[in-house]
Amino acid sequence: MKNIVLIGCLLGAIVSQIPASASMPPLQASKGESYPLLSVNGLTLDDDPATVEEKLGKPLNVTQDEWLAELQIYDYTGMDIAFRDGWLDYVEIAGDAEQLRIDGNELPATETAIREALGEPDFIAEDGIVFQRNEALLKLFIDPDTGKLKSIAYYHIASV
Repeated sequence: MKNIVLIGCLLGAIVSQIPASASMPPLQASKGESYPLLSVNGLTLDDDPATVEEKLGKPLNVTQDEWLAELQIYDYTGMDIAFRDGWLDYVEIAGDAEQLRIDGNELPATETAIREALGEPDFIAEDGIVFQRNEALLKLFIDPDTGKLKSIAYYHIASV
């Protein structure tokens, strides 16, 4: 009896093969999948100081971090870029920035616009929200009292 049922199922599958695309709705990319966080404001986590200067020009100022002496901070208008051992450690964008470019796409530098583009945050911290794509992180620092965006940081998970 089991053999007859099995043979019937096999024959039925052969005779009535219907392509999956005909019976299932197309898959849609979830929010954020089109933003793998490969670059922010044209910078990647693999950039070195020379590459950043090629992309953005000379910084307004170069300083050493007051807490972490190994960090060298390049100051650009509305954005600081930190390097550790000659490699980009993080990009910090001022909270009053109007625009942000993620993976070549320009969007308003607001919590609402970033949530709309990237979907729900992967982590909620006391001081903000974090979006993670593989080893890249984008953190929105939000004032817990006012809800105002203080800054946006782009960094590698290894620097946490």
